[in-house]
Amino acid sequence: MDFYETGKTISFRLPQNTPKSVIEHLNKRKNMLGRNFSREIAPLFVKAIEESLEESGEKTVDIPLPPDLTIDQINWLNSSYTKSLLSQLIYHVVNKPGSPFPLGEDIPQAKEKPTEKVQEQKNTFKVNSTTSSFIQKNFLDFDDDDDD
Repeated sequence: MDFYETGKTISFRLPQNTPKSVIEHLNKRKNMLGRNFSREIAPLFVKAIEESLEESGEKTVDIPLPPDLTIDQINWLNSSYTKSLLSQLIYHVVNKPGSPFPLGEDIPQAKEKPTEKVQEQKNTFKVNSTTSSFIQKNFLDFDDDDDD
C-alpha cells in the first residue's frame, strides 16, 4: 500500500450525489486553469481534511508566517523534519518551561508520565544530523561578521 506524502497525486471519484452546481463550477475552473487546476483544488481539499481533524479532536496550532518568505523557506517549513522539530520545541516549552531543550529526542506521548529516566537525560546533549543542519543553517552562519 502506498502512503501519501507531499507532491504525490491523489485521485478520487465525485460522489453520485454531488450537486450539479459544484460539478459545473469544477468544470468551469478546470477549463479556465488547465494544468494549474490542481493548485487551486489541493488547498481546498487539505483545508477540508484539517477541519475534519479539528472536529474529531485532533489538536493543531496554526502559526501565521511572514508574507515575504521565499519558496525555499516555505518548503523548509513544510518539511516533516522541521514540523517535528517545532512540535518538539512547543511541547517542551509548554510542559517543561525553563528547563534545557533535549535536542534530537522524540516527543513523549501525551498519556505518558515523566519518569526518572527523563530527569537523568536532562544533562545529555544529543544532536541528530537534521538538528545539526538546522542549527548550522540558522545560528552558526558567521559569514556576515566583521573580522577586523
